[in-house]
Amino acid sequence: MPATPEGEGAIVVHVAAGGQNPDRFCMPQWGIANRTGIDVGALLVHLEWRTRDGQVLKPAGEFGTMVEPFAAGRDKDLSMDGHAAACSDLRVVVTTYACRDANAVRMACPGPLRAEASSGIEIDMTGASEGSMKGAVEG
Repeated sequence: MPATPEGEGAIVVHVAAGGQNPDRFCMPQWGIANRTGIDVGALLVHLEWRTRDGQVLKPAGEFGTMVEPFAAGRDKDLSMDGHAAACSDLRVVVTTYACRDANAVRMACPGPLRAEASSGIEIDMTGASEGSMKGAVEG
């Protein structure tokens, strides 16, 4: 039986260092990929960027990060923001996530949420749980 790549069958939040001044600045390359094999109308993820000591660099925001449409195989690049910290001091904290279908009806996400991090950046998924989504009809 062939080995499956890490994160296969999951929704994956992935991060890597990107551009940086090693001690003072990091512009991480990051995104969210649908590796479930199932199309999703939209994915909403509440995540925030922090330093390892807990200082919030970019809060999750009321509406979180939305990826739509979130078709099977899609990898949405969300790289844009830089942070005044070394990449090795960055931490992404994921709290809730939710999915809806193409008709804005809340649906169970088709796979677990997983993390892939490199270059010393951490992803904290310990508090991550599937929840509700603003603007979706609860089915």
